[in-house]
Amino acid sequence: MFVVTSVKPSQPMAAQDGCWRWLIVLAAFFTQFIVCGITYSLGVFHVIFKDIFYESHFDTSWIGSILLYVTALSSIMFRFITSHWGCRVSVMLGGLLASAGLGLCMLAQEMYQLYLCFGLLTGIGFGLACSPSIVAVERYFIHGRFQALSIVVAGIGSGIITFPILIRHLLVHFAWRGTMLILSGIALNLCVCGMVLKPLKFEKEIKLMPMLSCFVLRHPLFHGMCFANLFWSFGSTVIYMYLPSYAMARGSSFEAAVFLVSCVGMSSFASRMIFAFMGPNSTLDDVTSALCPIGLGIVITGISPLLFEDYTGQIGYTLLFGFYSGFWTTFLSQASRELLGPEYIAMGNGYLSFMIALGALTGGPLTGLLLQHENDFKYAFYLAGACLLWSSVVMVLFKLKRCTARLDSASYTDDNTDSLKGAKAKELKVPLILEDMQLSKDGKISLSQRDIVVDNVITCV
Repeated sequence: MFVVTSVKPSQPMAAQDGCWRWLIVLAAFFTQFIVCGITYSLGVFHVIFKDIFYESHFDTSWIGSILLYVTALSSIMFRFITSHWGCRVSVMLGGLLASAGLGLCMLAQEMYQLYLCFGLLTGIGFGLACSPSIVAVERYFIHGRFQALSIVVAGIGSGIITFPILIRHLLVHFAWRGTMLILSGIALNLCVCGMVLKPLKFEKEIKLMPMLSCFVLRHPLFHGMCFANLFWSFGSTVIYMYLPSYAMARGSSFEAAVFLVSCVGMSSFASRMIFAFMGPNSTLDDVTSALCPIGLGIVITGISPLLFEDYTGQIGYTLLFGFYSGFWTTFLSQASRELLGPEYIAMGNGYLSFMIALGALTGGPLTGLLLQHENDFKYAFYLAGACLLWSSVVMVLFKLKRCTARLDSASYTDDNTDSLKGAKAKELKVPLILEDMQLSKDGKISLSQRDIVVDNVITCV
């Protein structure tokens, strides 16, 4: 069982560091910018490595799939580093490992060497850096946490916009080996971001919380969420990996195909900012949560081959998918907290991260086998769209089944407690996973793990 040290910051100390905490947000933003910018450029790397090493889609896809798999899995497996040495050490160590992995890629002569350097070593570094930067922001922000995290997560879209175009220009001037060396230097800036993550002075109380608690496995709701994460990760990995290849197969140039990846980032960034500006409840109303994921999922799945007939349609597809991706990740985070509660989503985060990692690992290679058999990218995108649609259907069904009850605002709180101050009673949405649990005599929900202060780590897909 993996454990994570969860600590409770002193509120006066958090208030005193009001100016520095925005530097923490900036450092976390650039951490997500670098990590996700390089990671989600895997479709560009797929085209490059396939042409250089003359391998099939199946063999080449393992490079990006291993990178995604190791990044998602190591963020959970190596949480003990954050627990014992803090976010600063974890992010700086991750920067060193990621920089070393990308730097060693320039010496690669065989495909398996890229599996080890670009996939394994760089993935471990990115995994060590990604989640702790978000943890640092959550520890500094007692109030306004949602807005702060929205700024941090915006770094994902910004990275996806910037890095594909940057990589294309670097390839023109420095070839692929020089590009990997420069990306290694960029990844080294994660150490600078880590240095900014100054630890808080904490209270003496420190608790351990299991990341793989068996409690959440007792409820079928959690199993459904695991499969929703698996299908979403599988489908999105296929699109990110094969989008440039599909566009080039339809006659687009390499430069135009690379720009499509940036279009995904632009639309995703806009979508995240729209729903962040509207607030967390904007993703939880019944109309939005039904129309956005299912409606866009049907469109993306059904008309993708028609859109790829010309470049204008390809841009339209990427804008649709980017908006869908931005909404879905926001919706998944908020809906998970509503359906499971912040305590149990943290306790089951290990399982969810494993399902995301599994989808990322299998999506590319299995689609590569499909392409070898059918030799047509439209079937790959049918598969990806179907997975995204099924994931949306599962989550929306759970969302529409939620339970509500009248509870005192002090009985069950989440990150939206600011809006509940001064109210004696509010109608709050009770997590479905707690529907069979009894309330204690004082009216509070009895948890299986008492006296635990939770670090609510958002898994970014």
